Amino acid sequence: MAYYAVEYLFTPDKRHHEVRPAHREYLTDLQKAGSLVLSGPLTSDTGGLLIFQAADEAEIRELLAADPYAHAQVLADTRVQEWNPLLGYLAEHLKG
Repeated sequence: MAYYAVEYLFTPDKRHHEVRPAHREYLTDLQKAGSLVLSGPLTSDTGGLLIFQAADEAEIRELLAADPYAHAQVLADTRVQEWNPLLGYLAEHLKG
C-alpha cells in the first residue's frame, strides 16, 4: 500500500458549498473503510488537501471519480501524487 496526496481546486463560482455535506459524508465512509487518512479544506476556501492509502493511483482515481464534488463538477483541477511521509508525528504514526 502506498500513500497519495490529493489537491482539489474549486471552481471560482463557490458551488462546492452546496455539495459539501454530501462530499463530507462520502469522505467519512472512505475514512471508515481505511482509504482516507486525512483531509481538510484550505482556509482560503479555494480547495482542499486529502491523504489516501491505496494499492495504486488507479484506485485513487476511482475513489475521486465517485466523490460528489466530481459528480457536481465543482473541481477546477485535481492533482494526485504518490506521497512518502518522511518526518513528523503523522509520518511516525503512518510508518507504524
